[in-house]
Amino acid sequence: MAFWVIIGIILFYTLISSANSLNYPLERSILAGSTRLLTIFLLSYTFSFFVMPVYHQTKFGFWWKTILLMLIGYAIQIAGLQLVNLHYPISSQSVDMSIWGMAQRYLFTFIALFGTFIAFCYFLDIYERQRQIQLLSQFKTEKIALESSFLKSQVNPHFLFNTLNNIYALSLKKSDQTPVIIDRLESLLHYMLYECKADTVLLADEFTFTNSYIALEKLRHREDQCVVNVNITGDVNYQYIAPLLLINFIENAFKHGTKTSFGKSWINMAVSVNSESMHFNLQNSKPLHISTNQPISEYKGGIGLKNVKRRLEILYPGKHELEVKNMKDRFEVNLMIDF
Repeated sequence: MAFWVIIGIILFYTLISSANSLNYPLERSILAGSTRLLTIFLLSYTFSFFVMPVYHQTKFGFWWKTILLMLIGYAIQIAGLQLVNLHYPISSQSVDMSIWGMAQRYLFTFIALFGTFIAFCYFLDIYERQRQIQLLSQFKTEKIALESSFLKSQVNPHFLFNTLNNIYALSLKKSDQTPVIIDRLESLLHYMLYECKADTVLLADEFTFTNSYIALEKLRHREDQCVVNVNITGDVNYQYIAPLLLINFIENAFKHGTKTSFGKSWINMAVSVNSESMHFNLQNSKPLHISTNQPISEYKGGIGLKNVKRRLEILYPGKHELEVKNMKDRFEVNLMIDF
């Protein structure tokens, strides 16, 4: 609306100034100005509603429709001004009031006004598209954040489910370790519920958590049945990592690599940290021959492995490498993360 108010003020000011200098009747100037403004107004909104939408479909169709619309609109404007001349004839010899003369005289103003409107529509279209792109980017960011939060929240029940299964198994044996495991579990849950709310945690804190979990699992397995080796090198006090990112791998290693039916089993975890990256390597034994009663899917990783893969894709896009090897006598996980 403001656009047309400004255009109308400029146009009528020009016409009234011209009428005063050429001694035109004021009524004629107002009628002629209204005719020109109305023609441009109708032409512009016809362009906006019927031609502008074609711009994003075919450039050729857009341009020929624009040119055709301009010719038709200009012809209507000149015809309207001729009607004004019939009611308010001018006998001035210095001004050519023929159709051709008027067409030449008003062409530049017509193109300038209509071109201004086209430019206005074009920049509005660019602004709207940029706004849609920003909104889409915002929605994608929010979706990724929600998905990441959901995936992290899945770790808690997954971890708790596995640990409660272990406690249940010990309680059936009336093991003296059951109260100790429950006490250790309480400290682990405290870390998961209260210290993992941030997007990242210190590597030192995360490895304190994983080491506590390994110590908890060791209570369930005698050393002559399962040997666990943990080796962490590098400074872990200055680098940060997404919380609960490694626990799924360690859980799977204990879940699938320490069954009593295997005989003597083992788990090796080696971590190397520097200022730029972290390399995490985890290996666990597996039976040379899987029993026919043992479902093969058990060795392919369940919801935990799928969860951590998706979290890595979201949190470290292009900054991680994950390799899971299923070899004859072992499973191996290699994870490289760039800080």
